[in-house]
Amino acid sequence: MLGMTSLHRILLIFGSILALIIGAIVLPGYTSLISAKNESTPHARSNDYEFAAQRLPWAVELYEEAASAALQANEYTRAITLFQTARQKSALTPAGQFELGKAYFLNGDHENAIAEWQALPNGDPATVSAAPYLADAYHAQARFDDEEQVLRQWLALDPNNADAQYRLGLLLFADASPEAIPLLEFAATDSPALKPAAEGLGAALKTALIAGPPAARLTYCGQTLAASGAWSLALLAFSRATQADGNYAPAWAWLGEARQQTGGDALDALQRAVRLAPDSAQVHALFALYWQRQGNWQKAHDSFDAAARLEPQNAAWQISLGETYLHLGDLMTALAYYQNAVKLSPEDAQTWRALALFSIENHMDVDNVARNAALRAYALDPENAQGLDILGRALIESGQYDSAEVFFKKALESAPQDAAPAYHLALLYLQTDRPDLAKKYLQSAQALDPDGLVGEQASGVLARYFP
Repeated sequence: MLGMTSLHRILLIFGSILALIIGAIVLPGYTSLISAKNESTPHARSNDYEFAAQRLPWAVELYEEAASAALQANEYTRAITLFQTARQKSALTPAGQFELGKAYFLNGDHENAIAEWQALPNGDPATVSAAPYLADAYHAQARFDDEEQVLRQWLALDPNNADAQYRLGLLLFADASPEAIPLLEFAATDSPALKPAAEGLGAALKTALIAGPPAARLTYCGQTLAASGAWSLALLAFSRATQADGNYAPAWAWLGEARQQTGGDALDALQRAVRLAPDSAQVHALFALYWQRQGNWQKAHDSFDAAARLEPQNAAWQISLGETYLHLGDLMTALAYYQNAVKLSPEDAQTWRALALFSIENHMDVDNVARNAALRAYALDPENAQGLDILGRALIESGQYDSAEVFFKKALESAPQDAAPAYHLALLYLQTDRPDLAKKYLQSAQALDPDGLVGEQASGVLARYFP
């Protein structure tokens, strides 16, 4: 009996000690859990959830909560570690898996991000959250078939999503598919932000569908995409056009241009285009652009000359020939071609602006040629910011500083985000001994174009005059 009593006391003592130990571990865990729900910052919330998960071994779902909060706090590496811990403990939900992919993506690891999103269970709502990211990733990699699959799965779960409708419509547009039209119409109706682009693509596709055979339709769609800067999709359209008709020269010429724009080799496609259509000015002009980018100005001249002979009334080829002669070092012949251009298109303000700019930048009879051309361009298009800036530059060259200042300020009013008139106004103020205003506008030009040529020029002048 005495032995049983002693054993009972020992068990009570042991139980009390165990309760104290467990309480010392568990109670802080519950305290942290309560605290996490009241924290104002995601960083603090994440720390509390992680602490609680470590103290409450049965509450493994808290690791995902901690990871989600870390993601909100932009702590991507820590979030990845916590999501992986949740996975190791079989506590990672599809929503958490989506967020793990997002953490990888934001941390610059797109390969693992894509792998996580691809592995999401089919039909789970998390796939809708992942779809925009996955579609973007595939689009950036020009994996358009994979992108289309993702978009169709997205629309199966969220059929009224205007963004998904537009994205799929854009892909189908590159294939000149009539299926794109209702998708683009839905996006235009449902989303004011998407309406201009969707309506424009829809109208272009309807035009393409009556443009002729498949190669012509695809080439038209590719040109539309190229005009908007979507060169990877344009490349796809032009490639499909050449597959539809291997003898359709415009498709090969534009395929060459698209390859250049996307870092590919263009020469074979352009040579084939010229062989197929030696009488096409457009084909020769696209070949000329290729030679320009190679720095071979003599061959660029030869191609532009062929285009000009085929279309002698086209002012654009005259300007292009003027540019080639400029780079070949023959300024007088270059000026003659720019002057030919304005004779051919006397009502085109852009052509007059090109002549004025050539005269200013090459100091070719600025008082007469540049000023008169800039004034003519201004008369034809008085609201154009580039024209106002060019006129200001021409007036500076003739010493008309007050008038130049007026036009530079008008240019800034017309295009307040354009760095060029701010930079040229600053130079005017330097020339007229107004350093405070010069510094102000140099800093403005620098801020408006921090990574561009004008911004670089402004930085150089600031360093020289205002060290």
